[in-house]
Amino acid sequence: MEDIVLSSLEVRSFFKLKENVMKRISFYLFAMLIGSMSFLMSCSDDDDDDTTVASEKVAGTYNGNLVVKLMGQEVANETKSLSLVKNGDDAVNVVIKDFILSVSIGEASIPVSLGDLKVEKCALTQKDGKYTFSGATELKGIKVPITETSELPVDCTVDIADATVGGKNLSLPIVVGVSMSGGEKFMDVNVQYTGVKQ
Repeated sequence: MEDIVLSSLEVRSFFKLKENVMKRISFYLFAMLIGSMSFLMSCSDDDDDDTTVASEKVAGTYNGNLVVKLMGQEVANETKSLSLVKNGDDAVNVVIKDFILSVSIGEASIPVSLGDLKVEKCALTQKDGKYTFSGATELKGIKVPITETSELPVDCTVDIADATVGGKNLSLPIVVGVSMSGGEKFMDVNVQYTGVKQ
């Protein structure tokens, strides 16, 4: 029997390939999560302060940048528009129409269409001259395509923590925790949107 000997270049190539595959899997998990958010996510309703006309003050179209990080590495940085739409006096819907994200993994750019995203009834709270909202949800059994014929089921927690509208500026941070179905969390996907009201 003959021993197989691999050069250090072959070993490094193998690990680089494995890393790129994991990044692709992670991105597809994120893409499926965002697609599912449009149906399943709503923001919390904190009613600590008077927000009688808050939705009129923050409603509008915002133009800005969306940055996505997987395992600390930036995989997308794109110009996006989103809308905050009045939903009563003290709540807004967050809407991104025709959401297509081009993710760069290695030298490949993968366009992913997430359709129209809508997060409804985000209750607004006013503090220190700014409006904030937060929300969280759990998504169970999300099926993420790995290849054309196989899928990976995962569970996700979605946290919007202290999204802020100050004047015309919007800061919308999202952390998506990804875990194997029924298992422990193995990764966070960090998303940051910053925009200016038009």
